[in-house]
Amino acid sequence: GDFYSAVSKAFAQLQRRGFTAVTVQVHPCADAFYQSKYFPVSVYCFGKAGGELKYDPLELLCKAAHENQLKIEAWFNPYRVSQQDKIEKLSDDNIAKKWYKEKNGNVVIVNQKIYFNPAAKAVQKRIVAGVREIVKNYPVDGIHFDDYFYPDTDKKIDAKQYAAYCADGGNLSLGDWRRSRVNDLIRAVYKAVKEENQSCTFGISPAAGIANDRDSLYADVETWATQKGYCDYLCPQVYFGFLNDTLPFMKTVKDWRDLVTACDLYIGLPLYKCGKADAYAGRGKAEFRENKNMIFRQIQFIRQIPAVKGFYVFSYGYLSDDSVG
Repeated sequence: GDFYSAVSKAFAQLQRRGFTAVTVQVHPCADAFYQSKYFPVSVYCFGKAGGELKYDPLELLCKAAHENQLKIEAWFNPYRVSQQDKIEKLSDDNIAKKWYKEKNGNVVIVNQKIYFNPAAKAVQKRIVAGVREIVKNYPVDGIHFDDYFYPDTDKKIDAKQYAAYCADGGNLSLGDWRRSRVNDLIRAVYKAVKEENQSCTFGISPAAGIANDRDSLYADVETWATQKGYCDYLCPQVYFGFLNDTLPFMKTVKDWRDLVTACDLYIGLPLYKCGKADAYAGRGKAEFRENKNMIFRQIQFIRQIPAVKGFYVFSYGYLSDDSVG
């Protein structure tokens, strides 16, 4: 009905504009825009968490994408449970609610938000099963993780698991140990995707700052970029202008080009910043507001770098905005 015709229209427009793939959010917060044995129906589907699907959004998204000659990737946030911190607001069929009540350490509340504990084995198992279910049951062309990994550097998140590891004779520092927990998940997801469908891709769009990924999010992008068996592509979110003081666009793209050897490289571009002030950009604060051709210039720059396979833009909602140019 309405959902399908709206999506179909949007996808037809993207195809006309030369896009080749869409990445659709199907699992933002331990929930599902599809039929799932492991996660409840998302509150973002029909306004109520849990219960039954009125129709299957992912099924219709796949159909509309393929009818418009677009590849479709299912975008899945692994560790995020809720954007607020009230456990009782989760639906009763949400595993996170059950785990939290059992006080088993699988669920943590950090900075007024709820997360799965990345160090917990049961969490990893559930995420891998959730991804496998999508690849098995839907004709998706890819699975996509974005930049959310460890929610924080706070030592309390996984203190119990880390203490047990050390008591067992483990000698990795907390940072290295956390990175290896996330690496375990990434490898397991990659393996599950390929077991279900060899031609389905698994890609990750990490934050653009390589040191920040490593030290604050415990996302070991250096390993993913240089060793096989982690992902098919990396798409760093280079959501910065040419004059940005911290991560200037050209240098940041080149840093990633120099890093990535074991998978494909795409660049994520910030359509959503066009026409606005870029608050933390230092000298580059006004460039997205003052120049209508920012994204065009970024694409031109990327196209001169043979190692970059293409680009993603965030996000569809901003495409029709005049300030995009």
